Amino acid sequence: MNNEFLLLVSKKLSGDATDEDIKELQFYLSANPQLAAQYQLLQQFWELHDTPNQLFVEESLQKVLNRLNLPVAEPLEKDDLPKRTVIYFMRKYAAIAAAVLIILSAGIFSLSTHRKKEPAASLAGFEIKQNSKGVKSTIELADGSKVWLNADSKIEYPKSFAGNTREIFLNGEAFFEVAKNPSKPFIIHLANGTVRVIGTSFNIRAYDNEKVVETSVATGKVAFIPKYKVSDKPQDTFFLTPNNKVRYIFNAQKIIITPTLSKDDKAWTEGKLIFKAMNLQDIAVQLERNFGKKVIFVDEDAKEFILTGSFQNDTLEDIMFYLSKTKTFYYKITIKELLIATEPGKL
Repeated sequence: MNNEFLLLVSKKLSGDATDEDIKELQFYLSANPQLAAQYQLLQQFWELHDTPNQLFVEESLQKVLNRLNLPVAEPLEKDDLPKRTVIYFMRKYAAIAAAVLIILSAGIFSLSTHRKKEPAASLAGFEIKQNSKGVKSTIELADGSKVWLNADSKIEYPKSFAGNTREIFLNGEAFFEVAKNPSKPFIIHLANGTVRVIGTSFNIRAYDNEKVVETSVATGKVAFIPKYKVSDKPQDTFFLTPNNKVRYIFNAQKIIITPTLSKDDKAWTEGKLIFKAMNLQDIAVQLERNFGKKVIFVDEDAKEFILTGSFQNDTLEDIMFYLSKTKTFYYKITIKELLIATEPGKL
């Protein structure tokens, strides 16, 4: 196991990993399912040994620093800032590093991982499905679960589910029908949270470039676990039942649970677009993803127009025609763009 992975594991288990750290760690785990299974063992170990004694921690810290060719030489001089920073960092995660070293010494971690240069879809044991704008797809997983993947979305999943869990990674929107298996929870990792289920159907909207995560339930029960920006904030779990939705506003660290119609949340799987009192800017995001045309607002004021409409398998031209009749604005559709303005002369 290489040094970079050791540090990432330590930061993740301590709750101090950044978004970039999580993505880097997910790459290692996605690249090697065997390593992912071993990482689960490490998680279980740490949960059972979360209060190691100080002597054990200090000894393990020294071993880790030696492994990284960073021997402790205290007291450090003031101008040794880089070394001081690294040693402080490792001391902070020493207890977790200790757990890593125990497993290392037991021979559980026996391989070294390196970033591969091949296309992501070729990584051993894992499949990656990525839809471009304007493209949707349906996927059946190894356990019989079905996934409807929306446009401009990506899912990473193993060719087969090993270990005690079924874990995948999602960036974008997807509707899931998860095959029931009480002994093997189904876990979906998002940039800003995690969803855990046993067997149910539900919709997730979690684009990495959006600051709101939404999960709504059609059948069964879903557990949503938000990822907070503040590492010392206690972890919460929100349980959802059918026709309820959780909205996690990441920047504000705010959770909102509201009633919903699950059939509306999954309407996109049937070629429907439903806009309920939405501003035109948010509508434009969905139109851009569904039709693959870049939306440009010539007038900023048009972004705040509130519109309502329901469409099924309609063309972009039809949708814009009817929306423009409920609120006065003008548009122009080109090969690559959709232009929106408040005055026709600006197009």
